[in-house]
Amino acid sequence: MNEILIIARKELLSVVRERRVLLTTLLLPMLMMPLAMFGPLLLLGNAARQTQENVQQVGVVGVPAPVLAHLRKAKVEPVAVANPQEAVQKREVAAALVYAEGQYTLYGRLSRGTTQSALVVEKVQGALQAYKEELVAERLRARGLGTELLEPFRLETKDASPQEEQAAGVFAFLIPYFLVMFIQLGGMSVAVDATAGEKEKGTLEALLAAPVPLTQVLLGKGLAVFVMSLLAAMAAITGLLLGSSVFRNLFAVQLQALQREDRPVQLGGALALEPLGYLAVALTSVLFALLIIAILISLGLYARSYKEAQSYMSPLSLVMIIPLLFLQFSDFLKLQDWYFALPLINVLLALDAIVRGSATATQLGLTWLSTLAFGGLALYLAYRNFQREDVVFRN
Repeated sequence: MNEILIIARKELLSVVRERRVLLTTLLLPMLMMPLAMFGPLLLLGNAARQTQENVQQVGVVGVPAPVLAHLRKAKVEPVAVANPQEAVQKREVAAALVYAEGQYTLYGRLSRGTTQSALVVEKVQGALQAYKEELVAERLRARGLGTELLEPFRLETKDASPQEEQAAGVFAFLIPYFLVMFIQLGGMSVAVDATAGEKEKGTLEALLAAPVPLTQVLLGKGLAVFVMSLLAAMAAITGLLLGSSVFRNLFAVQLQALQREDRPVQLGGALALEPLGYLAVALTSVLFALLIIAILISLGLYARSYKEAQSYMSPLSLVMIIPLLFLQFSDFLKLQDWYFALPLINVLLALDAIVRGSATATQLGLTWLSTLAFGGLALYLAYRNFQREDVVFRN
């Protein structure tokens, strides 16, 4: 046991001496989590507010005078254009409105989602809706009818989501992704230095020649990687908690201005779990760290050089993007319990379910047992690599 701690201490000291490692492992997650949860919202919200307050030009063709008046009330300046679609494509106008034979056609650049053109299109749609309601009200009055005829009942929508899911907000699916990403990035620097890095420095042969069992060498290096992975995970959780308290309080006014009455969802992201929920997040993170360190050590030991090891480990981040896309549409799919037995994917699914307050005992049990099994298998493969001279001395 003493040899394991000595090896782990050696690996940690060799990495901790570099300030950039501490920056990326501890400080970066604390900053990234709040920025990821609130940064896009604040930037987009500020751009949307400026679009609403400023006046944009909209091309018009054949639009009647009453509609032009409503457009100006909506802070839109109508300008005559010869070819409305071409004018929008060339960004001469933010949008274009054409009226012909009783039909309005609205052009805008909508393929990229929320853009300034899309926001201007919403302003034009609002102006047309106001004009439409005005026409309907006039025609009803002409027939001696009131506008209440159009509203036979009222509808009130309430959010029935669990408290945890409401607190997590619209970016809930990003929370598990960032957790696993920082666990991986935190351990990668140590894993590369402890394997391929020692190959380049020529110290791995001396370590293997020492009177220390291979299992203790492997466990010592694995412990160092494990510690850095968990530190990165703790830093990410700390950043998330800081974001949900400090960031939310600092930008409370801006976030409140972005809140929509017709869709009262929590903006940003936060954790509001029971003590068992935090314990489940911690246990899932620990088991994932065990799995990922075994994979990283195996890849690092197989690599000939430090740079080659990084090229092997970097695609792991891309692999995590696939289940992230899956999480965005998880509500449209019926999650089967066996999904929680799939390697890597199960951890993201379990963390997402915990954050949303919907995790079941079966799902968590399958995730923990399968991750532990895959971690044990990966650790055994790493041990076999340490026994193979064609891998250890592959340079």
